[in-house]
Amino acid sequence: MKLHLLVASSLLLFVAPAFADSTFTRTLNVSSQADLYVSTGSGDIKISQANDNQIHVVGHIHAGWSSFGDVKAREQRIVDNPPIVQNGNEVRIGETNDRNLFNNISIDYEIAVPSSAALNLHSGSGDIEINHVGRYLSATSGSGNVRAHGIHGPAELQAGSGDIELDQDAAGDVKAKTGSGNIRIHEFNGSLNARTGSGDVEAIGRLEGTGNLASGSGSVRLHLNPDARFNLEASTGSGDIHIQFPGAPKQDDSSRHHLTASINGGGAPLEIRTGSGNINVEPR
Repeated sequence: MKLHLLVASSLLLFVAPAFADSTFTRTLNVSSQADLYVSTGSGDIKISQANDNQIHVVGHIHAGWSSFGDVKAREQRIVDNPPIVQNGNEVRIGETNDRNLFNNISIDYEIAVPSSAALNLHSGSGDIEINHVGRYLSATSGSGNVRAHGIHGPAELQAGSGDIELDQDAAGDVKAKTGSGNIRIHEFNGSLNARTGSGDVEAIGRLEGTGNLASGSGSVRLHLNPDARFNLEASTGSGDIHIQFPGAPKQDDSSRHHLTASINGGGAPLEIRTGSGNINVEPR
């Protein structure tokens, strides 16, 4: 028993350096119309609203399992000189040409910004979360979820594998794409383009412009303002189509998997396709 405890203690001492963790903070003065760019190879990005015209950055550095040797020295170099570059109201965080410095190191970012900042966010593998900030949003994660609430304008969201959620509180076109995951869009007001390789698509809002919704394998549900005007083309490989707007044609066997209709006199094209799943379009 004593031998087992001695071996276990030795192993703990050996692997302890792999859990090295450090933090850095920075505060930058900007105007309310700041442009923020954030990039991390592997890590989460969380954006919230600041109460002033400043960008407050907190970076959490994590070392990987095989990061022995100079890991502490590299962590300290990052703490002393974080990858933050400011040029007037443009702030870039996480961009670097020194790949060796960040080898097997990930950084999670928690950043507070003015509510009218434009956001350009990228994570190689990690979740992205934005809360009640952003006059414009571009967010991409290679493998992780993208969730944005209270966005003040246009939004482009993309995930290699993960769910996408968006709540808008101002008009702006929306583009959302994920390789495998669900898409939920709430209170959009503009054109809408939403695609998933495997997952459901659900959107609620006001369609002002073209619409294109697609799923490789999943259902598509669209809830629109009752006075929406559009020319619909809907098709499903194996599923049913239900259009509940007044004046829509009644479905029968010939239109069960493919249907075209002009709603409220017609308007911009709305195309909905799914490989296997139901399609529902109805007033909100």
